[in-house]
Amino acid sequence: MRFVLINPFVDYKKVNKLFSIKAEIPPLGLLYVASALEEKGHEVSVIDFCAEEFSDTRLLTAIKQADAVGITVRTLEINSVCHICTTIKQVYPRLPLIIGGPHCTIDPEKALRETGADICVEGEGEEVITVIAERLSQKKELDDIPGVLFVKEKKIKRGPPVKEIENLDTLSFPSFHLVSHYQYGEVVGGYNPTRGKVASLMTSRGCPHHCRYCINGAPNKTYRTRSAENVIREILEIKKSYQFLHVIDENFFTDLDTANKILDFLVEDDHGLELWISGIRVDVADEQLFRKMRDAGVTTINLGIESGNQDVLDFYNKQITLDQCRNAVRLARKMGFFTIGYFMLGAPVETEQHLRNTIEFAKSLPLDNASFSPFAYLKGTAIWQDAISKGKIRKDEVTVLCDSQRGLGNFTTEEIWSWVIKAFQEFHLRPRYIIDQILQAFLRWDFRVPKEGFKLLVREDNVLKSRQFYPV
Repeated sequence: MRFVLINPFVDYKKVNKLFSIKAEIPPLGLLYVASALEEKGHEVSVIDFCAEEFSDTRLLTAIKQADAVGITVRTLEINSVCHICTTIKQVYPRLPLIIGGPHCTIDPEKALRETGADICVEGEGEEVITVIAERLSQKKELDDIPGVLFVKEKKIKRGPPVKEIENLDTLSFPSFHLVSHYQYGEVVGGYNPTRGKVASLMTSRGCPHHCRYCINGAPNKTYRTRSAENVIREILEIKKSYQFLHVIDENFFTDLDTANKILDFLVEDDHGLELWISGIRVDVADEQLFRKMRDAGVTTINLGIESGNQDVLDFYNKQITLDQCRNAVRLARKMGFFTIGYFMLGAPVETEQHLRNTIEFAKSLPLDNASFSPFAYLKGTAIWQDAISKGKIRKDEVTVLCDSQRGLGNFTTEEIWSWVIKAFQEFHLRPRYIIDQILQAFLRWDFRVPKEGFKLLVREDNVLKSRQFYPV
């Protein structure tokens, strides 16, 4: 069969153009699905509308010869997915549309109803997509495929419960060749530390921690890791064609033994790759580990700090301390990493003083970049379940911002967005921060941060103050 897999565009009307709306890295989930299909002999192409401009003409031309279309669905892009599905069905009403991805896993029935697709995959898709392809080609039923929902006679039917892939080493490596013509790493109105040709890497799935706000640590999620040997084989393939590698694990160092084996290989091998590790908990930071990361080629890390208040971190069940946050950022600066800190504002226990403390705490850290976002209730998380039990959130809702008008926090949605903007401005527009980043630019001989910062200042009145934000 001929499959076209689509990474949908971001709905520009819903997104603040201050932030990146271009793809920083290849769509790894789609490329895993593509690889599974190719291994079974199917013909696959990938259209990434986060890396190229979308148009109905481009869409319809791309799928003209397709036997089936697969679309990944994230909550942020639900409106664009609905448009894509509607456009396809208007011209090719009998073409099977298969959706999957995070939004489908959170609420697969709602995703099917919203998009008008024919088939929905709940959970991981690499194993079931080949079964779906076989059934479609043979015009057989789908009702015994785990984690698959489908529309039949205008009713939604559901197969057996979803199954996680137990052994990640059985997965084929992602089909990066299908997106080799795209330029990743481009950013609109912001800074992205990637350089050269970019690939992405996943060494584990899930998370063993149980932060109350996070879906990845939910009770129905299992933490699984690939073997170091399997990951190393993929890196050896990646280094043949790429210069930058973005590791996207939720927590890369959860399995320290595996992580250290990978880093030891990178230290010894002349791989020539620059690495960005997204998922690092502050409680794993020590000088020996960070020094090994630096020697392995790591140049950028993300740290989930979340709050400048210990009582809020405890409320989140984050199981970290403010001193651990300080230590991690200090060590990262010592090693020369470009360090990005993530913060949330507006948890239900937070007062105005809590918000101020978080902003001041962020400003006290030698971070190279700080990301502030409003706290959100996500379906399936512990805090979402608590709100459901109290009747504050409906069961059909997927993502809900903290909002005092609904008893979900101490601030209205508008007030929280004002604090997010305030935090962003106070952190990035400080003379001390600007001078520090100019100094770091000379030390790293990388002047992209000052350059992008100047662009941001120029655009501030038009974008930053417009508050044209998407809720999450």
